[in-house]
Amino acid sequence: MWSVGVFIFSQIVVCQFTRDNITNEDTTVTPYYALSTGIVPAPIMLRLGNSTIDSTKSFKVPQPTDNTAAPQIVEQVVTQVVQQVAPQVVPHVVSVKSYFDHDRKYGPTFEDVPVGNVTKITVQLGEDAHLNCRISLLQDKTVSWVRRRGKDEIPELLTVGAVTYAADNRVTVARRYPGNWKLLVREVKPEDEGVYECQISTHPPRVSRTYLHINTPQVWVVDEAGAPLLEKYYEAESTLALVCRARYVDTPAVLTWLHEGKALNSDTSRGGISVKTEQVPGGADSVLRLARVNSSDAGNYTCAVRGAKPHTVAVHVLNESLAELHAGNSIHKPTKITVITLLIIAVVISQSPLVAIAVTFAALAHNIRVQGLLSEQFTGIILPT
Repeated sequence: MWSVGVFIFSQIVVCQFTRDNITNEDTTVTPYYALSTGIVPAPIMLRLGNSTIDSTKSFKVPQPTDNTAAPQIVEQVVTQVVQQVAPQVVPHVVSVKSYFDHDRKYGPTFEDVPVGNVTKITVQLGEDAHLNCRISLLQDKTVSWVRRRGKDEIPELLTVGAVTYAADNRVTVARRYPGNWKLLVREVKPEDEGVYECQISTHPPRVSRTYLHINTPQVWVVDEAGAPLLEKYYEAESTLALVCRARYVDTPAVLTWLHEGKALNSDTSRGGISVKTEQVPGGADSVLRLARVNSSDAGNYTCAVRGAKPHTVAVHVLNESLAELHAGNSIHKPTKITVITLLIIAVVISQSPLVAIAVTFAALAHNIRVQGLLSEQFTGIILPT
C-alpha cells in the first residue's frame, strides 16, 4: 500500500514539472517562411517544437528569445525541411555539337534528292507545274517554299507550312500524304522559270532546290536553206511544197496547216493535198504539198502547234511561167534618146537618102550598145563619117 502511494505521488510531481516547462516557453514566432518549388511534392508532416507542419504550405516557426542556441536549431530544422521538400537540382549542360549531331542523324531528311541537290523539271508553256518535296521524319519542323529571282537570287517567300504568302494566286501548296510538301504552279508562264527551294526549319536550315524550265514551243516555215520564209511564188499547174519546223514541243507533236484560216485535210473537196509529219528530237518537221495549184490556191498558209505562235507564209500563183516572167523583165523599154534619134532619121530621110541610111545605122548601133545587146560581130565595124 505504501509503494502504491509513492508511485502516484511521483507521477503527480513529474506532470507538474512538465507543465511548468511548457508554460514558461515564449510564444513569440518568426514571420512566415514560404517553401516554393517548381514541382509539387507529396505532403510531409513534420514535427517542429510543439507544432505540426505541412511541408507543402507556409508555416510559423517558434523562436525562443532567451535560448541562444534556438536560432541554430531552427535553422537546422528549416534546412532539413527544405532538403526533404525541394528536389535536388542538377545543372543540365547541352553540348551544341551533340545536339546537332543528333539532329543530323535522326532529324528530317529529303527523299529522292539527286546528286548536287538540284532537281530539274521541264513543263510545257500553259500547263501546271508540280514541284515535289518529299520529307521523312519531319517531326515538329516547318516546311517553307522560297523562290530565287534575278541574277542576285533575291529570295521570295511563297509558302510556310500550309499557308501561302505568294502574291500570285496561281501558286499554292498541294500537300500529299504522308510527307510530300508539293508546290503547285498553275498555267506556267515564261517568267515562272527559275530556282525554287524547299526549306526545313532546322538549324541550319536544310534546303532542296528545284530548277523549273518552261518549254516554249517555236514554229517556222522555212525555205530550202532552213531560213524563215515569208513569201513564195509558184507557177500555175505546179506543185506547192512548204516545210514547217516545230521545236520545243510535246512529243508527239501535232501540227496543223491552215489556208486562209481553214484547216487543210486530205478529205477536203480540193483534193491533191498531202501532209507528212515526222517526229524528230525536240520537235517535229511537217511538209505540205498541193498538186497542180491554180489562182484559187494563192493566199496565206499557216503552220500552227499548240502553245506556240503560228507562222504564216504568203503564197502567189502566177498564170505565166517564171521563165517567161524573167525574160519579159529583161526587155528594156525605148529610151528618150531612141525616140529623138528616130525623129531625126525621119527628117533626114526626106533630104538625102545616103545620109539618112548612115545616120540611121549609127543611131541604131549606138542604141544597141547602150542597152548592152550589141553582138561581138558589130564591135569591129567602123561607121562612115
